[in-house]
Amino acid sequence: MSVYYIDSLLGREEFDGLTPETPKNNWLGLALLHGDTVLLCRGRRYTNAIVSPDGAPGDPIVWGAYGEGTAPQLTACAVLNDPAGWEETAENIWRWNRVLPTEPGNVIFNGGESFGALRWELEDLREPGDWFDTGFGKRWRKGETGRTEEHLYLFSRENPALVWKNIECALHGERSLATARRHVVIRDLAFYGSGVHGFATADAEDIRIENCSFRCIGGLVWSKELRIRFGNGVEFWNTAKDIVVTGCTFKDVYDSCFTHQGSLPYPAPQNIVFENCTCDTYGMAAYEIRDIVPLATVFANNTCINAGCGFAMLGEELPRRSEIWPQPMGHHLFIWRIEKATPGGSIEVKNNTFGPASNGSAVYSIVSPAAEEQMHFTGNTYTHPDANTIRWGGEYLPLADFELDSNA
Repeated sequence: MSVYYIDSLLGREEFDGLTPETPKNNWLGLALLHGDTVLLCRGRRYTNAIVSPDGAPGDPIVWGAYGEGTAPQLTACAVLNDPAGWEETAENIWRWNRVLPTEPGNVIFNGGESFGALRWELEDLREPGDWFDTGFGKRWRKGETGRTEEHLYLFSRENPALVWKNIECALHGERSLATARRHVVIRDLAFYGSGVHGFATADAEDIRIENCSFRCIGGLVWSKELRIRFGNGVEFWNTAKDIVVTGCTFKDVYDSCFTHQGSLPYPAPQNIVFENCTCDTYGMAAYEIRDIVPLATVFANNTCINAGCGFAMLGEELPRRSEIWPQPMGHHLFIWRIEKATPGGSIEVKNNTFGPASNGSAVYSIVSPAAEEQMHFTGNTYTHPDANTIRWGGEYLPLADFELDSNA
């Protein structure tokens, strides 16, 4: 079993990466084996996505951090700080005159202090920070060609690089900042500025994500015609088994902080644990439960606040556009697209704190009654000022009745 050290600033391709004194500058050429560990130097920024090979049962591949300082940052952001990169094409309308390698999903100002409001037509740019891209919905991946004729536009009353200290554009990139399928541990990393997902995978087994942060995630255009965007903090697609997400923080996520979903039919996810996390400011949900009630799943000891808030709501006439529009969007738990119970299905939602959800509900369910019966709520605290913040059984229920009824 080997330990590899990666330093994007001081590392060299020719180094062996086997000591902190001889780090490699990236992990792309590593031939990783079961039980190997890859450590990223703290205080550095990394623009390559993690695409982890499989580990083995009891012998996972581990991705983590070493050194001192802030957590290693994985990002798909392009930095747009050069005044020479901006040209004014009409009054207060500025075009980035360089080619972005992939489609933008979000414009981030000053490290997340504020965000741009996506506008669907160029002529709708009217306020500082409004932005538009001529390539909406084309989804070029990193390394593909085709963006040469597409441009990002931004409303600013003078050169944008002189207005904001830092301008970043979260790109499609490689669709997610990290992916892994089987027997992998990811810890102590910062996922920042992905136009689509933070971590995403399909048909996964034995994945553990711990003590990571996910900030400024999502916003890519899913359908220009329907005016729908997307992007999740952590997404498991189709079946998932033996998954743990623990001790993580989520801040400014376009859709959901955590979700398992897919294209039916697929086997029910099982043994899913999401615990001890803080979810703050997201457009769709802290936990999005879709398609199938999973088996032996726990959502516990999490703090969920500010659902239906953040950059996901900029430029929107509420309720935010979605596949269920005009139903409200922005809930702590959003449960949908489930038409029946799962044999043996069970979700335990316990000991969580659910705070403000200004445009939605603490729990919003639009699934079959049989599926709802497989979801069990105990010991949760609701601090939303509105007394009617649960949609369950086809109606809104007072909070006190909800805890009692759902445990009957």
